[in-house]
Amino acid sequence: MNVRRKLGALVVATVTLAPLVLVLDAVAGSATIELTASASIVDFHQDVTVSGNVTGDPTCVGPRQILLQWRPAESVSFATVATGTTASDGAFSFANSQEHTGAYRVQLPAVGGCAEATSGEAPVGVRALVDATLVVGSNVAGSCVDLTVVVSPAKAGQAVDALKRDGGAWTVVETLTLDAVSFAQTQLCVRSNDIGVARFRVRWRAQDPLNETSTSRTLAFEVVKPKWIERIDEAIGRRHVSVAVAEQGAFLYRHADAASRIPASNEKLLLAMASLDTFGPEHRIVTRVGAEGFRGGVVRGDLWILGRGDPLVDRRSMRATAVKLVEAGVRRVTGRVMGSMSFFRRDWDAPGWDEVARDYVNRPTALTFENNQDPVAEREAAEALTKLLERRDVRVAGRPGAGSPPPGLEFIAEIESDELQRLLAKTLRSSWNFAAEVLGKGLGAEVRGTPGTIAKGAAGIEGWAAHRGVQITALDSSGLSYDNRVTAAGLVELLGQSEEETWGHDLRMALPRGGQGTLEHRLLEVSVRAKTGTLEDVSALSGWVYAERLNAWVEFSILGSRISKSTAVHLEDRIVKILAEHAR
Repeated sequence: MNVRRKLGALVVATVTLAPLVLVLDAVAGSATIELTASASIVDFHQDVTVSGNVTGDPTCVGPRQILLQWRPAESVSFATVATGTTASDGAFSFANSQEHTGAYRVQLPAVGGCAEATSGEAPVGVRALVDATLVVGSNVAGSCVDLTVVVSPAKAGQAVDALKRDGGAWTVVETLTLDAVSFAQTQLCVRSNDIGVARFRVRWRAQDPLNETSTSRTLAFEVVKPKWIERIDEAIGRRHVSVAVAEQGAFLYRHADAASRIPASNEKLLLAMASLDTFGPEHRIVTRVGAEGFRGGVVRGDLWILGRGDPLVDRRSMRATAVKLVEAGVRRVTGRVMGSMSFFRRDWDAPGWDEVARDYVNRPTALTFENNQDPVAEREAAEALTKLLERRDVRVAGRPGAGSPPPGLEFIAEIESDELQRLLAKTLRSSWNFAAEVLGKGLGAEVRGTPGTIAKGAAGIEGWAAHRGVQITALDSSGLSYDNRVTAAGLVELLGQSEEETWGHDLRMALPRGGQGTLEHRLLEVSVRAKTGTLEDVSALSGWVYAERLNAWVEFSILGSRISKSTAVHLEDRIVKILAEHAR
């Protein structure tokens, strides 16, 4: 087929330079046939002119009967499709159309003393006819139009692509299968990003040698804003606010959504997605207790508590640990109970934190205790465990402390955290900065290696988003940094992707609902799951809202800067309510 197409291209080029001479055949010393085709490819039912001249012995040139013959592609048999007579000077011409791609030739039957003569072939491709029609009931963004397609010649069981003009290129929005009569139909829906003129067309890609690829005419109609979009536009006005709304990956609304903005505590939403994807919602963080030697109920040397980033370790946790140690047979510790200060670095700062940031987050350590109210939480945990052991008649020789444990410890007991989904729920609903940075360091240790640091946790979030095709700038896990950056479109893209994950439902359920946590007194009448974000003159709200008209959850992100919190809250709530009641 490629050879024929190349030959067809050669025919077209020759026509532009001089009368096309495709093949010269000698006729037993009496006649030669020159054959030309007016085009190498034509549309369905479009005539092609096949013409030429017979030269040679004047007695065998004309007038003389001549036959136009044609064969379909990949067939070797020719059939006569027209007859004519050459002029006295040997000229001839035929106008003919065929439904399929094939090749023409002409033949002079033997007559009198003139021998039969046959020309060479002139290949001509025939494009299929793709007839597409749109029926537009409503041209409001969010509506759908009916598309019907018929392909000729019949191509039952073959595929056609519905194409949409998007960003200067035609993209496939749906592939349809033609039925027994070569017919297909579907609905094409337009979104807010189609406001203006929407353009569609249909393409049949060559799936057999009988026809060439063809595309329908372009179908265009004007798409206008629905009232709910106008209401959101009016609410935003000229404020520095980015908004993105999507449903099942398709954007319903966009306003400055590519602007890079400070996410504030929406950074915790990014942390939650990266953590769930890395560990899974059922992951539990293990805190272990070990020693260099344990025989006959006696711990030789120090008893070490090794934390791995459970932000909820408290007196109850140490009480459970003491019970397990006693059950394991521990009766005496010849050294001290020590809290490990390893696994995480004890860093407590990030680029973009202002001078009061530490007032909102205690030092994140691998071994935490009671929200790390004490500057050395590891020692506080050791002190609590010492007292709890002594109450159970376990003698501890030395005073509790903290430091770096020796290698090769023998583990005697361990306790597990709540499942990660529950830890994230507590973190997200109250916007708990301390837990976010502890969990962030744990993520950093997992993906970037120990010791876990704030910077490694942020890099883990940033790398996870980049792997998902979204570029962000992350400097911490809590969102306290004014140097963090994300776009509303990027957040919505990641939320949409999370819906396809096994942990997507767990993420949504971990977010506060209306009236809960940081959404207390807000959005009580709306089905919403969303994360707030607040810094000075910065506000954010991102998550899901249930849209009644769509009968589906839609993902949204609202990021504002240079805006007071009271104004931002009023605007965010108004947008969410509009989406809940009117988005479609």
